[in-house]
Amino acid sequence: MAIAVVVNDGGIVTPIVEGTVLRIIKKDGTVEDHRNPALDLTEGRRGATLRKAIELGATTFVAPPATFCELSYGKAQQEQVNFINIVANQTFSNVADQIKSGAINVTNKLPPDEVVPSAPVVK
Repeated sequence: MAIAVVVNDGGIVTPIVEGTVLRIIKKDGTVEDHRNPALDLTEGRRGATLRKAIELGATTFVAPPATFCELSYGKAQQEQVNFINIVANQTFSNVADQIKSGAINVTNKLPPDEVVPSAPVVK
């Protein structure tokens, strides 16, 4: 399984649209860094990063709260992407260590309260 994770310049795992780096952890444990495509867009940012991760072979996505919106989460489920749900503000090295040791659970669903609306709510 290849794992996608978005990381900021400080090495913290962030929601999909906040980090500068889309990092892919390959099956053999090697890591590839790519520019997060969300940085270049104003719309469809989560979907663009998800698509890029899938193109790069990712089948699992590290997901702190607010990583996915309703649309991108639905697309991820349609593509049979799994998730590693983590608490916010963890370092990449901490998450990578947990993955290596098997201390993190992989699931096919995220808690509903961690999936954000795909568009601003109109009042």
